[in-house]
Amino acid sequence: MSEQKKSPLLTALLSLFPLILILSIDLFAMFLQSQAKAISHFAFGVLMAQLISVLVFMKGQICPGQRERLSQVNGYFSLFWGLWFLISFFSNYHFILTDMISLCGIAVVLATWHQPQDNQLRRSMLIIASLMGGLGCLCYLLIFTEVSMLSFIQYNLFAQGLLGIILANLALVVARNRLQGLIALFPLFMLVMLFFNALSGLGVLIYSSSTVSFANELAWILYFSLHLVIAFIIAVHIFKQWKLSYNTLAILLLMAASLPLWASFAYID
Repeated sequence: MSEQKKSPLLTALLSLFPLILILSIDLFAMFLQSQAKAISHFAFGVLMAQLISVLVFMKGQICPGQRERLSQVNGYFSLFWGLWFLISFFSNYHFILTDMISLCGIAVVLATWHQPQDNQLRRSMLIIASLMGGLGCLCYLLIFTEVSMLSFIQYNLFAQGLLGIILANLALVVARNRLQGLIALFPLFMLVMLFFNALSGLGVLIYSSSTVSFANELAWILYFSLHLVIAFIIAVHIFKQWKLSYNTLAILLLMAASLPLWASFAYID
């Protein structure tokens, strides 16, 4: 994606596309399951992306223009949280933890929106954003008391960590942020998350293989094959010292977001 100035409409479309993509996959994965509670497969990852942005706001040497653009891009996360809050609060899928996580996500958006010029006040608002994001992450951990061991792979925190890093990278690309040192570290962090996701997922499968007969074993083959494809794309960019473009990040996001779907298909006849 070019570093040239983008129109407001194009910026809005580029910001919305990743969120519409993960929302569509998230809701489809939820309706595939028999559980009667609204639990997002990506809420932890979205919170991670927001917290990375807060870290950039607090520690990054960015000019007011970059700060404003990143703030605007982060504002679109309210779409994700607003829709999940509505689905949970006003439907038969109501789940109090989802309500709380969604409100925490919205609070992070509000605390980083139109940041004040005064450094002390701005820092206070960003600390509040960090605390609300952390509270949202803690609330999400409680969700694992509501899902079975076999469902762990579908909500794996490492997969969500991968998705969160990709989302944060996308936000910085759309905002035309020039923190090259931080951006250069993202592919390495993605590989780490990918490795631990595969390792933990394999551990759960080995643990449950003696007691569970999966309906679609092909889904697991595709699930772990995607790990290899993602790793290959990232490794090539690291080896060639290429920057991850918007288009490449969008492809990685699609593959990372599809992981819970393949895990869900494994249980469906």
